[in-house]
Amino acid sequence: MKTFKENYGPWCLVTGASSGIGQQYVKLIAAQGLNIVIIARREDKLLALKKELISKYNIKIKIIVADLTSISGLEKVKKETDGLEIGLLINNAGREDSNHFLKINTKAHLETIALNIKAPLLLTHHFGAKMVGRKKGGIINMSSIVAFQGVPYIVNYAGTKAYNLIFSEGIASEFKKHNIDVLAVTPGFTKTKLARAYDFTETPFTPLDPSFVAQKAVRDLGRKRLSIPGFINAFLYWNGKLLFSRIMNTASFGMVFRKVLRKTL
Repeated sequence: MKTFKENYGPWCLVTGASSGIGQQYVKLIAAQGLNIVIIARREDKLLALKKELISKYNIKIKIIVADLTSISGLEKVKKETDGLEIGLLINNAGREDSNHFLKINTKAHLETIALNIKAPLLLTHHFGAKMVGRKKGGIINMSSIVAFQGVPYIVNYAGTKAYNLIFSEGIASEFKKHNIDVLAVTPGFTKTKLARAYDFTETPFTPLDPSFVAQKAVRDLGRKRLSIPGFINAFLYWNGKLLFSRIMNTASFGMVFRKVLRKTL
């Protein structure tokens, strides 16, 4: 059997690489011996990560500081990776706006759509075309457990994650004949900066560790098209799929988010 590096090397590209799940992806992929393009807005964090990985794994790390909500940022990524064989694309960067829909201004809503939808779409189109030409590769798109139903108080974010899920499923089917593996990852509450507004006291939820989410995704790549990390998230998925109606799912998730966002709403 081919090794991970043979299937997805020699280069991996990770967006939102400076912290959280993205940083964990970078460390896991580095351990597999792939060179990595790491992308985020904070150059200091990327430089620290680069130093750590080079000293530990003796691989090549390329830093790109870019705002992926802008076309210029996306074009910068394409230009600075020209000539690199990106065999694994991890669309990890994302943002969330939590509040009543009308209390969030439209500029913020559109920036969420730009980062969560437009960036993965354009990067998948650009690098996916190159993978198709080589007849190998892998793509990981970050969705969420909230993608399976509408969710009050994060309505736009949940909508973008539903797009990521459906987009991944479709691309996975199209790209299968080209030997390209596509995986959608649907974590629930995770210890990342996206969860800073949440208060989990008086709830049964314990946020997942980012390393757990990334490890499961890397294991599932090439074996599944959907990765659901954690027992609670798997329970919610199957409960919603087999027992609850869509209206009931939305109502139950709304109750959860009203509870954890009670200091914000």
